[in-house]
Amino acid sequence: MNKKDRHFIINKEGSLGLLALGDIGLRSWRKVKQNDKIKKNLLDEEE
Repeated sequence: MNKKDRHFIINKEGSLGLLALGDIGLRSWRKVKQNDKIKKNLLDEEE
């Protein structure tokens, strides 16, 4: 299995495994964290 075939589940808390992936892991974690923040803001606006 090469690197492009790997799939990871990334949550907003992150993990040390993401650091092992380097810049790609960090960027992916930031994207998940930002999306979670946007979802929370949308839910807050609906209330």
